[in-house]
Amino acid sequence: MSIKILTADNDPKVRKLKNKFDVFRVIGVKNGKLEIIEFFNKDGVFRGFGRDTKTAFNKAKKVLTNYYK
Repeated sequence: MSIKILTADNDPKVRKLKNKFDVFRVIGVKNGKLEIIEFFNKDGVFRGFGRDTKTAFNKAKKVLTNYYK
């Protein structure tokens, strides 16, 4: 299991989410074949799962946007 903090300096998609939804931390976790992306903000933790980072990121972003609709 490897855990990595994704920063806005490394990924422009993270910068957009941080500004739009007031996300203060983005964590990427790799556990075997499963990738997990977690967005933390004042309202809670929003997670997305997938076989690769892109899929997990898109699913977590979908969960976050659906929460604020």
